[in-house]
Parts: sequence; structure tokens; C-alpha cells
Amino acid sequence: MMTRMAQDASTDTSEERRSHTGEDLRALTRKVLTVAASVIRILTVVFAAILVIHVILAVAGANPANGITIFFSDLANNLTLGIGDLFLPASESLKIILNFGLAAVVWIVIGIVVSKLLNAIAP
Repeated sequence: MMTRMAQDASTDTSEERRSHTGEDLRALTRKVLTVAASVIRILTVVFAAILVIHVILAVAGANPANGITIFFSDLANNLTLGIGDLFLPASESLKIILNFGLAAVVWIVIGIVVSKLLNAIAP
């Protein structure tokens, strides 16, 4: 009789542990996905900001030989997602505004969509 009661008690404890483990795993997964969504949103906003800074520097006529201008130009050229030469208007300023501005908008959209997807699949 005592052995049976001990087995019942150990079975209950085992089931409770499994239940808590499942809840803990869901909570951890939710937290990881939420943090990943936040990191992605922050990164995409930073990428868009770099592109916008490049547009401002180029359109305002910043010295192209200046280290800061070169730094942002190089970063921006790597962040255009292949659309850095999508539009080819006659004006160089308009070309930069359209191409790099569109890339900035695309980065923002990517950040919003991916972060919403990650938050939606979080348990």
C-alpha cells in the first residue's frame, strides 16, 4: 500500500515536472522570438538611418573626399539590396534620393514584416 502511494506521488510529480517544463519551454521560445524581433527591427532601422544619412550628405553637397562622407557612402552602397541603380534620372541628386531612399523604405518594411511574423509565431 505504501509503495503504491509512493508511486502515485512520484507519477504526479513527474507529470507536474513535464507540465512545468513545457510551459517553461514555451515561455523561453516566446522570449527568444520577441528578442529576435526587437533586434531585427533595431538593425533595419539602423540600416535605413545609414541610407538616409548618405542621402542627406550627398544631396547637401558634402565633401566626397571627407572620411565621414566616405564611411557613410561605403556603408550605404552595401545596404542598397541591389536597387542602388534602379532609377537613372539625369540629376545625380534625384538618383541618390530615389535609389537610396527606396532602399531605406525597403529596410523599414523588412523590419516591420519580419518582426511581426516572429511575434505572431511566438507561442
